[in-house]
Amino acid sequence: MQFNEPTFLLLFLPVLLLMYYALPPLRNALLLGASLIFAFWGGKQTIGVLLLAFAFNYTLGFFVAQRRGLLVAGIVMNLALLIWCNYADFLQLPLPPIPRPPGLSFFTFVAIAYLVDIYRGDAQPLRHPFAAGNFFLLFPKFFAGPIVRYRDLGAQVLQRDHNLDLFSTGVRRFIIGLGKKVLVATTVGDVADKIFALPVDALRPELAWLGAVAYTVQIYFDFSGYTDMAIGLGAMFGFKLPENFNYPYVATSIREFWRRWHMTLSGWLRDYVYIPLGGSRCPVWRTYFNLVLVFYLCGLWHGANWTFIVWGGLQGLFLLVERLTGNKDLPKPVGHAYALLATLISWVFFRSTSLSHATGFLSAMFGLNQVTGIADGLTAFLDPFTGIMFGIGILGSFPILPKLREPFPTLGYGFVLVMVFLVVAVKTYTPFIYQQF
Repeated sequence: MQFNEPTFLLLFLPVLLLMYYALPPLRNALLLGASLIFAFWGGKQTIGVLLLAFAFNYTLGFFVAQRRGLLVAGIVMNLALLIWCNYADFLQLPLPPIPRPPGLSFFTFVAIAYLVDIYRGDAQPLRHPFAAGNFFLLFPKFFAGPIVRYRDLGAQVLQRDHNLDLFSTGVRRFIIGLGKKVLVATTVGDVADKIFALPVDALRPELAWLGAVAYTVQIYFDFSGYTDMAIGLGAMFGFKLPENFNYPYVATSIREFWRRWHMTLSGWLRDYVYIPLGGSRCPVWRTYFNLVLVFYLCGLWHGANWTFIVWGGLQGLFLLVERLTGNKDLPKPVGHAYALLATLISWVFFRSTSLSHATGFLSAMFGLNQVTGIADGLTAFLDPFTGIMFGIGILGSFPILPKLREPFPTLGYGFVLVMVFLVVAVKTYTPFIYQQF
């Protein structure tokens, strides 16, 4: 079930909200039940795997404090399940197939952080199964984050405030995310999908650049749209989930980009991988090694494909070069252009299905391929509605639109909601990009 699916918008969410506020004593039980239904809907054959993983981490949480051996065993077991489900074929491991629960990569990181925080004494085990279940499986953040830690959600699953201001803020945030996904990401994503599906020998530079820019807009609006909806849904039920995006395309370096893009992931990698490896408190060569290793792992976390590994390696390489040379002296426009170009090139690897396709696509962007086929011109991919959504996507990647909508908030949200339902009525819904991870 998707947040942009009519079943969710017109049945699941309204019924759950009605029951949640009509039956205060049962709120946590209702949320957990709804989360299990949501997970079952997304992967019926995987619910057993998910429940076993939850039971394992819930139980181990009672015993892991100050017990290093148990912590290591817990981390190994969580990673083993992730590898078995996601990477067995890629690594050519002789293991029987096991169904992969949607959102397993996010669940694994939440579980590891939970065990590590208890081991360090930064968290207490969640004893009530309903509270623990909602910490691990809460449906708004389950499939694609934000990646929560105990400090983000631990106290809230036990007790939280409910008020009209928080609820209305949640509704508005959800509508923003819904508009990002349905109106912009899906529309612009059609352009990216069509262009990336073309043979690279049919791509002229302007068409390849259009495809790369389209995907750059799509992935930001798709993923940040999901996050907006997750945070909005959480607020409707009294939760305050952590922010995950802060206009990453305004960054003037890749280092700043990762302070703004998928912030809960970059924070997790810093606190649970980079710093335990020694961070920047080691010899210089080891610091550089740690940095590159973390982003190779980041790429591998996204999927079992060499394209993701190269994407992660590029991120680490850009960060390494920035540490070696420094870009503080660059004029801000130059730094911004560099960061955008580095990000856009990296996204080509992220989107491509193979390394050969990625390198061929990049060759086409820079006019280095030999064009033998014939592809349609730019106008074939940009009808008026798509062009408008493309423009909104580019403007919305920068902190401009929030200022424009302040004078007419209610009218703006209502207009977005009407447009969403019109588009949903005539188009099939599309899954979120990060849900596959």
